[in-house]
Amino acid sequence: MKLLGMDTTGNTLSAAVSEDGRLLSEIYLDTGKKHSQTLMLAVDGALRAAGLKPGDMDAFAVAAGPGSFTGIRIGTAACAAMAHGAGKPVIAVNTLDALVENAGTGNDTVCAVMDARRGEVYTLAKCGGELVVGECAVPLITLLTELLPEGPAAFVGDAAERFQNKILEYRPDSLFLPQQFSLQRASSVCAVAARLYGQGALLRYDELEPHYLRESQAERLKKR
Repeated sequence: MKLLGMDTTGNTLSAAVSEDGRLLSEIYLDTGKKHSQTLMLAVDGALRAAGLKPGDMDAFAVAAGPGSFTGIRIGTAACAAMAHGAGKPVIAVNTLDALVENAGTGNDTVCAVMDARRGEVYTLAKCGGELVVGECAVPLITLLTELLPEGPAAFVGDAAERFQNKILEYRPDSLFLPQQFSLQRASSVCAVAARLYGQGALLRYDELEPHYLRESQAERLKKR
């Protein structure tokens, strides 16, 4: 089973190719350039490095959100277009699930935290693969003092870097992943997608939808 995965939900951008759970190639960019300018270059680079073409893929996977609204739209649109062109299914991966995947397997609590602005974080936490904090957008302090179970937790995501001092203030036993594993990676999108593929969680290209978790500022303003 060959998968092409991509993530455009944050400031970084990445594309990866895997086969039967083994990572073949990954292109990771943190250059500050617009995702619309670099995504297809990264996808082409990952495919070329693996010696494969879009038509060789069994499915196309994308981090469908939450995250940057613009980034999510770019990634899902590109994934749908490639799947349509190749006549293959798509797999929608939750960005937070993929971030937790960065920490690998184990029995420790891993908490994904992404800066959701307006004083909140997008978050999801698992312990030994079991969900302990369901996906939500909440104030960081609420997560640290009310939602997370007691005991050490490893934090991953851009909010883990940005608010490390605040996290340590409330939870001194917290752990943090090295920088190369702390942000979104398409290799983790592929890993989660491989499990979803086995579960039959496949979509047609026109069924893929962005997962925003909450309304954008533009949508909120329309309702006023």
